[in-house]
Amino acid sequence: MIAPIFKLNTKERWRPQPVETVERFGTIGGAPVELSKLPDRGGRMDFPAAMKDPGNTPVVGYHRVAKEANLWWHQYWLWYLYNPWSFAGTGVGRHEGDWEFVQLGCTDRRGDRPVLVTASQHRGGQKREFWRCELEDGRPVIYVALGSHANFFTPGDRGQDVANGRGRKLADIDWRPFGGWATWPGIWGNSTGPGRSPESPGVQGERWHAPHMFHAEVG
Repeated sequence: MIAPIFKLNTKERWRPQPVETVERFGTIGGAPVELSKLPDRGGRMDFPAAMKDPGNTPVVGYHRVAKEANLWWHQYWLWYLYNPWSFAGTGVGRHEGDWEFVQLGCTDRRGDRPVLVTASQHRGGQKREFWRCELEDGRPVIYVALGSHANFFTPGDRGQDVANGRGRKLADIDWRPFGGWATWPGIWGNSTGPGRSPESPGVQGERWHAPHMFHAEVG
């Protein structure tokens, strides 16, 4: 399969993490998080205010394949413990937990012949034909915005999103399968309001259940 290469901003302090980090830092209703025993009723994970990115964890992502509209959509999801991005420096927008992803629509199940690419950005995203993407060794390059972790096809300062691509290059991510936690009906963080914590990937509507529709609807 052809997996994206992610390039971080030079000032980025948060890396993609294994989901097991929530067991290290998080609680639900005051009890430690156990991914194998998440409450059926849902709930909210809560992380400490002084939490920092652990420097001793591998860079891990999560991969799945869904066939829709005559294409196999290879999805590459990344979990970040925190999103420090805020609107115009107001603090509005910061939130615990952050799920982002890039998907490749391929003509083959193995994911070796991609034709379409979609990148998540905040509550929406961006799309391109594969041939229009910047490639390294045949792999699409994705520029990750500082703090927000929004994914872009080109580097640049877009005002609120700055993705210079001159930070850490993530070309050897350990892509793992999803576990049952992917469809947990809870929230991965305790932030509410404009900067709310994310739902599990498997309950994020079209992003999970209709990747072709998500691709069609983004800019």
